[in-house]
Amino acid sequence: MNESFAIEGLGWRENWQIENGNDSYVVPFPTLRPATLVFHGETEFSYGHYGIHLGQADWLTFMGPSTRTITGYFIDCREGSPTAGVREMHTWSPTSARALYIPPGVAHTFDGLEFVNSVNSYELFLPDPKEWVHGTLDWQPDADIINLPLNVSDEDLPLYRPNTHPAGELWYDMVAAQQRAMIPKIAYEYPVTRDVKLADGTTRRVELRRPLPADGKKNWEPFDGVFGVGWVRHPVIRSGPESGFSALLDRHPLYFIDHGETRYTHDAYGIHLGQEDRLTFVGPRDQEVTINLIDTRVDSPTYGADVAFTFTPDPERYLLLPPGVGHAFEHLENVYTINRPRTLLPEDGSEYLPGNDVIDWNVDRRPIPALRANTVPAGQEYYEARVADQKELRAMPITHSTPSVMMITGEGGKDIRIALRRKIPTTS
Repeated sequence: MNESFAIEGLGWRENWQIENGNDSYVVPFPTLRPATLVFHGETEFSYGHYGIHLGQADWLTFMGPSTRTITGYFIDCREGSPTAGVREMHTWSPTSARALYIPPGVAHTFDGLEFVNSVNSYELFLPDPKEWVHGTLDWQPDADIINLPLNVSDEDLPLYRPNTHPAGELWYDMVAAQQRAMIPKIAYEYPVTRDVKLADGTTRRVELRRPLPADGKKNWEPFDGVFGVGWVRHPVIRSGPESGFSALLDRHPLYFIDHGETRYTHDAYGIHLGQEDRLTFVGPRDQEVTINLIDTRVDSPTYGADVAFTFTPDPERYLLLPPGVGHAFEHLENVYTINRPRTLLPEDGSEYLPGNDVIDWNVDRRPIPALRANTVPAGQEYYEARVADQKELRAMPITHSTPSVMMITGEGGKDIRIALRRKIPTTS
């Protein structure tokens, strides 16, 4: 497996991850920016061309079986780059431990992506403001993709000037708002874009799109057994019969859990009082995952519900689990769970500690607890503070695994929560 990249700026970046038991890891991304879940299906898949962004750098974490081999092909198409025109090929296996960084202007395509999904926590770049204002720039933010044929020769290789100004947070907010509004209206597959030379010698960028059949999928599918639980459809752009892009647009911190490849089944319900989970499951499409639910909310119309249902991973939707709904999964091995949770704070204004907001309740323990979930939606300042905290943590060595929080009865019958974290030996 070749780890050395010849193209300047192209290469692997280590993901910050926390041990989660056995071969499982939690991988947080300290960002509120939009991200993309890219899914490729399980039948033979090929992009059939190179793709180039001029205003986007890709950060791709590949999620899938460790036995898969992915082949990446790259060409430096950046005008003025010290490695302009350089081509290279690399092979690797999916892992949650690292992400592939592809700078703007570097053409890329992949083979072997069947059964593999990827999270793209991309960065956006804007052009020189003067060129943009005066209309002398051949770039549009809603058409930032150029495709090259796989057999493009060195003589015909175009060179471009990618954008160089990092976008501000307001730009990311505008992009997310546009995607949220426009993607549900899209009636065509993700476009193939070509630069075509006309008879008069001028070049025009042409987009080719295939119409999409109506899929009839609902945006909200409630689960009748527990109030407020249900499936929500992501904004999705399709690129083929089984492939496409799910836009992850909630302006909440993003993380995913790699559940490993050995048996992964919960022996306790996880109960949050302030976190509304929004769980996207990706993995083998025929793997049956079972979720066991208990409704501990004393003010819920389904309080006391004790039910289970089975589903298969689907990258186009997420499962909404309100605070106070305990959940325990069976057979999550080989499955990745992506979460952009919403936070609710206590009504009385008391301190809320997100790192301790889980009660582990043994799956066999009855009666079901009677709890009150938080109800006050957190403001944007709260999420920004959480991202700042995560950025500080990333600069420090990882010392403990994810916590287990037990609820015990103390003096006077008062409930007490105790957080237990396993210490991880530090390495020099």
